[in-house]
Amino acid sequence: MKLAWQQIPSPVVSDLLCLGPLDGVVIDTEHAAYNNETLYSCIQVITAQNKTCFVRLTEVNKTMIRMCLDAGANGIIFSTVETTEECELIQKYCKFPLYGGKRGLGLVRENKWGYNELITQPPIIIAQIETAAGIANLENILSYNFNFYMIGPYDLSASLGFPADFENSAYLEAIEKVSSQVPPHKMAVHIPTDVKNQIKKYKNYGMIAIGMDTTGLLEFYKETTQYVKF
Repeated sequence: MKLAWQQIPSPVVSDLLCLGPLDGVVIDTEHAAYNNETLYSCIQVITAQNKTCFVRLTEVNKTMIRMCLDAGANGIIFSTVETTEECELIQKYCKFPLYGGKRGLGLVRENKWGYNELITQPPIIIAQIETAAGIANLENILSYNFNFYMIGPYDLSASLGFPADFENSAYLEAIEKVSSQVPPHKMAVHIPTDVKNQIKKYKNYGMIAIGMDTTGLLEFYKETTQYVKF
């Protein structure tokens, strides 16, 4: 699964990111100012084009999880998962009682307001391993058998004390610890920059998110302004 990465809180950007050959879009609410209405609209735009939609959340928040899934998001990416308590809450809030959770059931966009079957399959759940604490507690986190385990290169390298140094031995050892215990088809990564060179390292991963709308816009700006005389 290959995904685009959206930070700019706009349904227009969602629409643009759906035009290419990628399978879907990750809406990153951790580093952007999304309000609920805009987030809902972005989810609508992406899923209406039969693209897979993931929402990245900063914390295990019951209200936000319910809103995203009710709106039709296919899955949730939980950043900086570190503890078994977080894993328990993720399972509890994401799944209906039929699947071992306590998620509330309603007539919502996810089930076409009752037009489709009310009980849907559990969403795709992705736990981000992006801190030293997450690496230290890896075995317990893996016991919850989430759909994917996503490496956050920048946060993980920073947490280990070597920001953005992706060749540092501590960073490579952390990656190896995860990849040696997780099957490749359940591994995920976000490559925000230097995609051409970095993607080779993760070619066997089941989920790869590439680039960012913000950095893409910045690169376009830098490229075009070089032709302007000041």
